[in-house]
Amino acid sequence: MLRTHFMTDDDYEEDTMKNKKFIALLAMTVALSGVMTACSFGGDKKDSVVVESTPTPTPAKKAKVTPTVAADAQNTTYTSKDKSVAIKLPDATWANKSDETDMLSFESPDQGKILILHGSGADLESAVIPNSQDMAVSMTQAENMVNGTDFEIQDYKTEQKNGGINIYSYTVKYKDTTKSDGYVYAINKYFVNDSEYYSIVASVKNEDALKKVQESVDSFAILGDSTLKSAATGSAAKSAGKSDSASKDSTASGDSSAAGTASDGTSADGSTASDGSTSSDGTTSDGTSTDGSTSSDGSSSGAIVNGGFTDEQLSNTDETRTIYRNSDGKPRVIVPDGNGKWMDNEGNRFTFSSANDCDVYEEDGTSFYWHGEGADVYYMPVQ
Repeated sequence: MLRTHFMTDDDYEEDTMKNKKFIALLAMTVALSGVMTACSFGGDKKDSVVVESTPTPTPAKKAKVTPTVAADAQNTTYTSKDKSVAIKLPDATWANKSDETDMLSFESPDQGKILILHGSGADLESAVIPNSQDMAVSMTQAENMVNGTDFEIQDYKTEQKNGGINIYSYTVKYKDTTKSDGYVYAINKYFVNDSEYYSIVASVKNEDALKKVQESVDSFAILGDSTLKSAATGSAAKSAGKSDSASKDSTASGDSSAAGTASDGTSADGSTASDGSTSSDGTTSDGTSTDGSTSSDGSSSGAIVNGGFTDEQLSNTDETRTIYRNSDGKPRVIVPDGNGKWMDNEGNRFTFSSANDCDVYEEDGTSFYWHGEGADVYYMPVQ
């Protein structure tokens, strides 16, 4: 007997709930299957590994190091423009301030000044010569100082050479430096006869500089036609006589200092000049000599003269400048870097103060002073 079942509302709702649970369970199963496949659970796919490449760093170029010659190791013999006299300056911090007929002057920012005067005829008649210690005292007292209180005369000496040439020398020790513009000593030396005289007066700022300034005064030599020449034969005479041949001699010996080798070895664009300087022995700008031999980078034609700078660059302060470190007076040659600053051969940058043209600062804050000089004062003697 066929029995017909009629679903009530409760039966219909119960079946609907069962279907929804089945569908939800099926969806969850599919989702889990996808996750497990991605993680290679039960699958054949291999793990995917991503390898990130690390770029190999490019090694920095090693800076080219140029040996620096100490200031004391340089040839500092200065010969006057008219070739009449010569003197060996204490070191390369000394700059020529004046080179005129009958007058030469030099200055070092931390050591002092040297003044050389020459007179003859009427000049000799009006000159005051310290031909005795009393006269030396009187000359110093004329500067509004009191003997024994403000100063004292030390090591006064007088000697005579060749019968008619008198040499007077002495040192003034200043006890009150407020009356001597800060100078501690004044070294005096005079060469005198009946027709002319030479005087050398060196003002010294500190004890440390006294000895080498004294040696500089004693090196004074007369080279020209003078009746005093036989008495003034200091060591500068020998150095000045060899200055023209020094660079040639150094070609064979390899002695760079004798030839006036640059202590910073830079060219006007800041590059090292060892492979491209023009030297007095005929070396051309590409490093070869006029006879075909190679220059200092090829080792057969000799040392670099005046840092590879031309005479025009040495004296042109738009192209080269000599600055002095305030802490110790050590000089540095700098050239324009093309971007409004200046640089030395090691690539250090320097900026001039906007307030004046004298104060100069390195990038690390080190202070320098510029006296308005080109590189010629650094590479003295300038012939």
